[in-house]
Amino acid sequence: MIRLLFKRLMLTLVVIWGVTTVSFITMHVLPRDVASAMVGPNATPEQLEKFRHDWGLDRPISEQYFNFYSRILKGDLGTSIRTHRSVVTELVDHFPATFELALAALLFGLIMGIPLGVFSALHRNKWFDHFNRVYSLLGVSIPNFWLGLLLLFFFYFKLNVFLPGHLSMHISLKRITGLVVLDSILRGNFRAFVDAVRHLVMPSFAVGLAVTGYISRQIRTSMIEILESDYIRAAKSRGIPFSVVLFKHALKNSLIPTVSILGVLVGRLLSGAIVAEVIFAWPGIGYVAYLSILKADQPMILGFTFFVAIVYSIVTFFVDITYGLLNPKIRHAMR
Repeated sequence: MIRLLFKRLMLTLVVIWGVTTVSFITMHVLPRDVASAMVGPNATPEQLEKFRHDWGLDRPISEQYFNFYSRILKGDLGTSIRTHRSVVTELVDHFPATFELALAALLFGLIMGIPLGVFSALHRNKWFDHFNRVYSLLGVSIPNFWLGLLLLFFFYFKLNVFLPGHLSMHISLKRITGLVVLDSILRGNFRAFVDAVRHLVMPSFAVGLAVTGYISRQIRTSMIEILESDYIRAAKSRGIPFSVVLFKHALKNSLIPTVSILGVLVGRLLSGAIVAEVIFAWPGIGYVAYLSILKADQPMILGFTFFVAIVYSIVTFFVDITYGLLNPKIRHAMR
């Protein structure tokens, strides 16, 4: 197991290095001048040159690359050109909002996707199965930005039931964890809890709909295969209640391939969260990355890429370990 952990750690470091290197090269290949984007189109050549010198943009690319990784080894991701704050501070301040949104979307996907997949498998080729397949297809296919605009139009502009943003300005809430819904519960602030939920529903649904589609399709496929296996027939023949066979044997084994796609879904959650944060004015790291891209804020963009690569690699690592724990045969093969 130690050898497995070491191997996964080395692969994680390679992935992080590859992602950040490609991002660094892309930032310097794109035909866009950072100084012009930050200082403005009316800046004089002297002002542009001073800006490049102050931020080290006039140095050779190789030197900038070496300095970037030297700072990373020291735990420093640089300073944001747009806000003049530490990139680490920006990420720490805005990550709780992104985590709250991604967690809500994932919970929505699991709560909706697993029952839909199970009932679809039990009623194969019936009306519910057809309905679930259409629902899953729509969930995977509908673009987040289009769905988000529809939700804003109907539930905010027309009905005013749910709200964009994170928390209303007139609501006072002392933060503990940075997760507004959890903090409102811990503080016993029911008014803030209701307001936070009203803000969370639309973006979490826009991001979680695709997760529901992936999970329900995977559960359905796995359940159909498992329900037709020999050991399920043997369990039924021994008189074991169908509910026990379904939940203890069939559903448990069908979750194994579902766990394997959670790592992929994390990438879907992060990419979908960026779009949802921009549309719903959600103050997460995706929204900060969007503002940084508009201003060509290289340190912030590279810091965001590095952070996302770490999160994705960590989640994939734990998915691999969980996948092995659920199936002893797979755990033995992983060794």
